[in-house]
Amino acid sequence: MSKEAKRKILKLNQQLQSVKQQRNSFNEETKRWAEKRNTINKRIKDLRLEASKSRERRDIINAKVKALKTRRNENRDTAKKKIEEGKQLRNRLQILNAKKSRTDINSVRREKEKIEWEIQTSSLTLQEERPLVERANQLEIQLKTHKQSVDVKNQIEKLRTQINTLNEEADLFHSRLQELADQSQKLHETMTKKLNKARDLRSEADKYHKEFLQSKEKFQKLHREYIQVEKRIETLKKFVAETEGKSRKEQQEKARKKLREEASEKLEKGKKLSLDEFKLLDDEEESS
Repeated sequence: MSKEAKRKILKLNQQLQSVKQQRNSFNEETKRWAEKRNTINKRIKDLRLEASKSRERRDIINAKVKALKTRRNENRDTAKKKIEEGKQLRNRLQILNAKKSRTDINSVRREKEKIEWEIQTSSLTLQEERPLVERANQLEIQLKTHKQSVDVKNQIEKLRTQINTLNEEADLFHSRLQELADQSQKLHETMTKKLNKARDLRSEADKYHKEFLQSKEKFQKLHREYIQVEKRIETLKKFVAETEGKSRKEQQEKARKKLREEASEKLEKGKKLSLDEFKLLDDEEESS
């Protein structure tokens, strides 16, 4: 029975080594799949972080674009209002030009001053003074009309300058926002590409994770089998040890019994006993 158990132990040890090799092989394979999966997951994380940074930069630029659009539109709206204001001033200028004298304004001014001087320095009757005053009033109206015309022209010129400035600024705002819009578009495309790449890599990472789980399951199955075989070997080894111990004890007991019998025969025959033989006979008496 002990020999049969030893043969089983030998066979189980061979099986144990085979299982151990397979288990270790799947363990290494599991590590490789995990490493591939983790490498891809790190790449996905990096891509998403890069995409996030691109999104943040894009959003900042978009905010600037929005602000520039607002300023451009405000300038253009203000320019339109000033253009309408200019149209009204030009209409008023046409009316003033129609009213004012075609005479040289300096001549008008000199004539008015001459009449005023005459009125102040001459002794005129009321009848003589009235036409001069009327004429002076007419000349004053011409001067005022001329002044109003000049003022309106100045206002028109000032508006033209303001409108040009507003339009130039609006064009600068538009040019700048176009540059920023292009940058925003490029950042958006970069972000989209990175997110798409991360999505594609996710399927690859999932595939590696699936292989990892399958390999891990096989490893765990073989590890459980390895433990079971080890336990069977330990059980058989214990059985062999107990069996062989019992056999040795029986053989030792038979040998002692034979020696006691021989010692008893020698004692009966009056032969001299050795110290060991005396001890054997002594032990037998104590045990009986």
